[in-house]
Amino acid sequence: MAVDESNAGPTAGDGRGVDAQVHHRRAPVRPGDLTALRDELADWGRRAGLTDEVVAALALACYEAMANVVEHAYVDAGAIEVRAERRNDRVRVTVADHGRWLPPDRRDAAVSRGRGIPLIHQLADEAVIIPGETGTVVEMTWQAPRN
Repeated sequence: MAVDESNAGPTAGDGRGVDAQVHHRRAPVRPGDLTALRDELADWGRRAGLTDEVVAALALACYEAMANVVEHAYVDAGAIEVRAERRNDRVRVTVADHGRWLPPDRRDAAVSRGRGIPLIHQLADEAVIIPGETGTVVEMTWQAPRN
């Protein structure tokens, strides 16, 4: 299904006691694969010691971001890239595509039509959507105290 570059354990530290845990997945965009990608991310969160509340919010917000890739990023086949990183008491997840999002004249209608983007903003402590010429990145962060 996908290329797995996952590492749920601590990465090599910088000598200052930084506790970093990383998960990275690049996969073809197929609607039927989103549930497995969401569950894989939730499993990583549990292994990384996130609380159940943060795992649930992260999994749902990321699922919504991935669903937007399926719906908006590509006319034909494409790929999705999901990267999650925990550093000490913060977790940052990015969902990226290399497609093209809606043109500005259709973007407002799509955003007001769906509930995914407002839900992402509600679930994450911080969320930023960065559309660009080479794709869109959704970056979400959470405070992540030890479980």
